[in-house]
Amino acid sequence: MMKKRLALVLALLLIIISVIGCSNNETPASNNETPASNNETPASNNETPGSTFPEDNLTIIVPFAPGGAVDVTSRFISEVAADHINGNSIIIENVEGGGAVVGQSRAARSEPDGYTVLAYTSSVVTNAMTKETDYTYESFTPVVMYCYDPEVLVVPAESEFNTLEEFIEYGKTNSISMSTPGASTSHHIAGMILEERTGVKFAYLHNDSGAMQVTQLLGNHVDAGLMAFGEAKGQIQDGFLKVLGIMNTDRNPEIPDVPTFIEKGIDIDYGAWRGLAVPVDTPDEIVDALEEAFTKMLNEQRLIDNFEQAGYPLVIRGSDDFTEYVDQNAKDLEVIFENLK
Repeated sequence: MMKKRLALVLALLLIIISVIGCSNNETPASNNETPASNNETPASNNETPGSTFPEDNLTIIVPFAPGGAVDVTSRFISEVAADHINGNSIIIENVEGGGAVVGQSRAARSEPDGYTVLAYTSSVVTNAMTKETDYTYESFTPVVMYCYDPEVLVVPAESEFNTLEEFIEYGKTNSISMSTPGASTSHHIAGMILEERTGVKFAYLHNDSGAMQVTQLLGNHVDAGLMAFGEAKGQIQDGFLKVLGIMNTDRNPEIPDVPTFIEKGIDIDYGAWRGLAVPVDTPDEIVDALEEAFTKMLNEQRLIDNFEQAGYPLVIRGSDDFTEYVDQNAKDLEVIFENLK
């Protein structure tokens, strides 16, 4: 009996020893496997910068004083921004001076992180061609175009000029004072083209904004001005300013009695374009994110209504198309400047 019990105890001991040995020979699963959190890069690190951009407010640098077309249209965009940039806002910063050079220079030197955007106009192209600047139009990546606005020639309501023909004929033998929102702006260039095509002579008075340009006309301090229709729509409709001609292939339906320059035998189709751009080193994914966000803003009905009521033609081009347009515009302007010389 004792022998049987002893044998049973020995058998149990062998089983226990065997179980303990197996448990010591196995490495726990937690030591054999790298935890999932160590194998995977956190989701926030896997996302491209554009997918969470922006995380803060954006700033649009408007290189003109408040009140002009570039300022007004930029503010229309800012009003509908929040829903498309993660609840953030767009801050409008007016940095006028030097016919837009001061603001454009600041934008060109800003961090290429997408948070500083330039209100981008043809003056970026012409300023670098006619002035000492530390940038060219190629210092920026166009994000989106939102407006193409043909030039209109306006005079005060009391002006002796009632037709484009009278204006041109007088200007061939007499100097006409011409107000602009700044040297080398599209409005100034339009005047230079008109001089080259017709032989008229202008004495330019350069300012820092379209609003000042309109003020000078209303006060009869200058003879004429070239500008976008929307910049003086109210004064035109109220009879304080007269429009003598429009530089486009077609008449404007809001001023149907105003002839085009082309109709009068003057081959000029020229206007101001407006858009948004960022420093050229801005990452592609940030440019793509901005393009998508601004395109959505520009399709907001509230913005469309504001543009229409103010008289600004809404013309949208994406980054690639806008870049091609600016490149061609620069080539065309180089030819114009050569002819003017």
